[in-house]
Amino acid sequence: MNPFPIVMASLKRHWIMNILFVLLIAVAVAIGVGLTAQERALRQGSAQAADKFDILIAAPGSQTEIVMNSIFLQHSAINLLDGPYWGKLFDDPRVEIAAPLAFGDSWKGHSIVGSTPQFVTYLSGGLASGHVFETIEQAVVGAAVPLAIGDEFEPSHGHGPEEVLDHHHGAELHVVGKMQPTGTPWDSAIIVAVEQVWDLHALPTGHHEPAGDEHDHDASEAHEDHEDHEHEEANTHDDGDHDHDHDHVAHHDEDAHDHGHEQDDHHHVTRIGPPFDLDELPGVPAIVVRPKSVAAAYTIRSDYRTDHSTAFFPAEVLVEMYRLLGNAGSVMRAMALGSQALVVAAILAAILALMQLYRKQFAVLRALGAPRSYVFSAIWSYVSLLVITGAICGLGLGWMVAQSVSRIFTAETGMAMQASLGSSELMLAGGFVIIGLILATLPAFLLYRRPVVSALRGS
Repeated sequence: MNPFPIVMASLKRHWIMNILFVLLIAVAVAIGVGLTAQERALRQGSAQAADKFDILIAAPGSQTEIVMNSIFLQHSAINLLDGPYWGKLFDDPRVEIAAPLAFGDSWKGHSIVGSTPQFVTYLSGGLASGHVFETIEQAVVGAAVPLAIGDEFEPSHGHGPEEVLDHHHGAELHVVGKMQPTGTPWDSAIIVAVEQVWDLHALPTGHHEPAGDEHDHDASEAHEDHEDHEHEEANTHDDGDHDHDHDHVAHHDEDAHDHGHEQDDHHHVTRIGPPFDLDELPGVPAIVVRPKSVAAAYTIRSDYRTDHSTAFFPAEVLVEMYRLLGNAGSVMRAMALGSQALVVAAILAAILALMQLYRKQFAVLRALGAPRSYVFSAIWSYVSLLVITGAICGLGLGWMVAQSVSRIFTAETGMAMQASLGSSELMLAGGFVIIGLILATLPAFLLYRRPVVSALRGS
């Protein structure tokens, strides 16, 4: 005998209650699925963000803070590594790429990071359009920055909530390049020459700039020649003309003095990128190093673990973060399993109560010749259908929740996160279904063994 007509009739007769059962199961499954999918997306996104950062060298301090500052651009106050310590990396034969990172300014919530042209090319793997900066007035923007090539903007002091919108440095930067999407927080960053950051904050720019000195020297010589010329003219004119020439020279001296102040206010930065002059290097929050080999990576890390500097693999910090995340995830999954067990128990209790309403109908079927196996199959199929439907809906609901959380997290951090259903989520939902199918035998067995006579009497 086919039990499904009885099953479908039961589903239609109490459809509201059945929908509530399915929703409860779906929510219970979605909690566990969402947690595992989101945790895996976070691991993959953070690993991708740190992929280009083989070694970080910085002043001694919290490695987690250094990683958050340098890779995820979550800026906080950290110590600066003095120039003489990191400047030697550019001449180190073990180093393929060394790039300083300097922070301090932003534009409409987008971090402005000072570095080198080589780092931009390395980070982006080539630009989507334009070219890397060639002067301190130029900038390259990430793929998610709402600026186009040719746009101009003015940096603001600070980051995030600390950004001072009305505190500008008086510098106009020109966008000359746009990076390829990287799926990292750097998609929302603006990269300029590190000399630009140093110059705006009145720090040495890492280079001896003779151009400014030569300019001042030439101006001084021109001024002296002009004075000699005026003096000769004064000797060939009368006293009235002499007074006029004196006023003219005085006015020229005033203009020269004002011009000198303008020269003091702005450095004449004509060089960007390495090689740097060690005596002219200010401190930086961190240095990104790409070694030429694995052996070189370990020796560099060892050499720069001193009293003045620290060097580490960001992957080491991420592994520790994953361990903590995994511990928290285990607790959350245990809580999710507990809630799932409670949901299943509540549903079974409700189904047992519902089956009491059907006891006379099943007793009549038994009296008409239906075997006990038919009653068992009908009840077990009814409960199993609810569990399977709820688990499938829970998979979809958990995936949608994880996707929504990932989008929010990506918008807040810039780190690309893509939640997906994997074997862990399928096993979790499958385990729930198996437990539900096993427990579904309980109401089926209770009605299976009930005597027909007592069921018909309503006892």
